[in-house]
Amino acid sequence: MMIVQSQKLTHQRKHQTHWHQHDTGQLFCIRRGMMIVQTEQAQWALTPATIGWFPPQLQHCAWTVGEVEGESLQVRGMVLPAAGVWPADPFLMLLMARLAKCDAADLMPQQHLLAVMMDELKRMSPAPLQLILPQDRRARQVAEALLEKPHSTQPQAELASRYGLSVRTLSRLFRAGTGLSFSQWRQQARVLAAMALLLGGKTVSETATQCGYENVSAFIAAFKMRFGITPGQFRARQFGD
Repeated sequence: MMIVQSQKLTHQRKHQTHWHQHDTGQLFCIRRGMMIVQTEQAQWALTPATIGWFPPQLQHCAWTVGEVEGESLQVRGMVLPAAGVWPADPFLMLLMARLAKCDAADLMPQQHLLAVMMDELKRMSPAPLQLILPQDRRARQVAEALLEKPHSTQPQAELASRYGLSVRTLSRLFRAGTGLSFSQWRQQARVLAAMALLLGGKTVSETATQCGYENVSAFIAAFKMRFGITPGQFRARQFGD
C-alpha cells in the first residue's frame, strides 16, 4: 500500500467537481463543513469527524457545503469491501492527519499506518450517512425531484401519478432498489438535506421548515432517531454555539 497523492481540502465557498474516476482508491477526512459524494448508485454525506473511502475506478462527483476543511488521500493497494463513510474517533482523526504528512518517499511508515487505518475501518459499522438511489428510471425521477425540493410535502400518490406509476409500484420500486420503504427513503433524504442546511448556517427552526417538517419538534425527533443527537447539538459542534 502506498499514498500516491495527499491533498489538503480547504474550500470557503461551494466547490463542485465534474464526474470523474481515479486509478487509485480515495480516502477523505472531513474536519469542518460537509461534502457530498455521489455515484450512480448512491450519495454519501461526509460530515465533521467522518472518514470516507471510495474504491478505484468508481465514477463519482462531489460538492461541498459551507466552509470545508479536511484531507484527501489517493491510495494504491488499499482494499475495503465497498465505498462508505465511517464515524472517526480522535484516534482515527490523528491517524489521518499523520498519513497526510507522510513523506512520499518513505514507504514503510505509510504501509504500517494504512494497514492500521484499513483494519480500523473494516471492524467499524458505517455511519448512517448513505442514501441509495433507485435505478429504475421512473423511481429515480421521483427521487431526484425529492432531492431537489426536500421541503416538498407532496403526497406519495401525487408523486407516483406524476411519473406514471401507481402507489404500489412506486413503493415496490423503492424497496427493491434502495432497501428502504418510500417513506423511510424520504425521511433519510430530508435529514441529510437538514445536515447540509445546518452546516450552511441555518437555524434549527429554519432547517425544519426548509426540509418539509410540520413543526420543529417533529424534525428534532426524526434527526435524533437517525443520528443519536439533536440538530442543535450537531450544529453546535460545527459553530460552537
